Amino acid sequence: MRVFIAVVLLIVVPMTLRDMAIPASASESAGKKAAALYDPNPAHIWNRLYAALWVREDSHGGQYDADPLDPPLWLESEYLLAGPSHARALRVLDEFLQTHAENLIRDPLKRAMLQRDLWAVFDWSVKQESARQMPHYENERRELQTRLAEALRRLALSPKEIELLPDNYAQAVASGAFAKDYDPAHRERAFLPPDLFDRSWIYIDSSPEEFNSGGVAPSHVQAFSGRSRFLIFMRLPKGRKPTLAYLQALWNFPQPWVQGPDSAADQAVINPDLPSFPAGTELALVRQMTLFDGQGNLVPTPVTESVQIRVYYAITATLQGCCPGDMSDIARNSGQDFYQFTLSRAQFFASKAGGLRATGRDEKQLSTFQQQGGDLIDEFSEKPALKKTWLPALQTCLACHSKGGVRSLNSLEKLLKPNRRQPDFGDEPYPPRWWLNAGTTDWKRDRYDWGLLNGYWRSDNRLH
Repeated sequence: MRVFIAVVLLIVVPMTLRDMAIPASASESAGKKAAALYDPNPAHIWNRLYAALWVREDSHGGQYDADPLDPPLWLESEYLLAGPSHARALRVLDEFLQTHAENLIRDPLKRAMLQRDLWAVFDWSVKQESARQMPHYENERRELQTRLAEALRRLALSPKEIELLPDNYAQAVASGAFAKDYDPAHRERAFLPPDLFDRSWIYIDSSPEEFNSGGVAPSHVQAFSGRSRFLIFMRLPKGRKPTLAYLQALWNFPQPWVQGPDSAADQAVINPDLPSFPAGTELALVRQMTLFDGQGNLVPTPVTESVQIRVYYAITATLQGCCPGDMSDIARNSGQDFYQFTLSRAQFFASKAGGLRATGRDEKQLSTFQQQGGDLIDEFSEKPALKKTWLPALQTCLACHSKGGVRSLNSLEKLLKPNRRQPDFGDEPYPPRWWLNAGTTDWKRDRYDWGLLNGYWRSDNRLH
């Protein structure tokens, strides 16, 4: 229903292309920042389009990762909506559309990634909110969205092309580039389990009626507006059967909910006495890409965008969530080691380890997940000293998962009654690529940003 509402709202949209005057300095800056990701030539229009939308630097010339997983845009970012960045983005988009640059690269993998990249910017532009006493940029948003929508339509793959996209997790495992198991003697070493998608790990399923709320990890699905699905896996030290037995014990616990504290006496909270899993338990959160085909149908893909793994080397009694405090102490009190793998376009296109790379222990990454509205890069520009407080990416996991044992699971309520018990499928093998259908596309279809995108496509005034 929301799709049709958006169509009605967008039946008349100004779509005229116009030349955008850009100062020479801004144009030169864009050329310098263009990364050779989509083509070896940095001046290729695909590279310049990506750079205009994704690659940023602060006012002091500080450079940021040119190959991030998500665009460096926050809820209150004005980047791409004001000043030279807006003019540059429109000019490069106009050039892309006017020259039909979508035909310059036919590789389905690169087309899929550019669609993903442009789609992320489109969805951000829909939810962007201006800070107090700042312009609302309604016209600027529409100028950006109309061009992005048409570029997205032209880049869409066929259903068969999407089906044939690689299972890059399997490629990463087959490459032998990563350790296969957690090594307590070398806790700093990242590992990528080869058996994650078979029955050694238990996939945490959600009750069927919850699919439309984003599944087991709704905060992650909502943060990226359903363009990715999130799969949660658990493995106790002795494998599948003990894991299922533990999940059954949680579900059968006689009093999973208790009355809240005095300040919330009319609310139920999770019982702090729930039994925890043993030390050595591992959890994995897998993020996988969703695309849409040439007919405008949302389609899950086998492409893994990131893997986050937590190992509970000790089960602590920590009840307090993060923060403040020393992050080393918080990490130690949590009893957890954190690992992360993220998709690199450069490695993906080069068929290197499935495109997945391990996040370094001290590596810092710009994150938009559950961040406040302000633009972090603008804040670094105004207050360079803030960079000193910028935490390594692996420590940011503690912001949400610093408690000990089972209490660190933010999806814990999904494992308790009145939700359904986690199913046991016996010894039957999983169907091929069973993990593709996680209900996220159903959730996305009902989103306003998806309806808005469809509205641009259906408008009589869309670009040709």
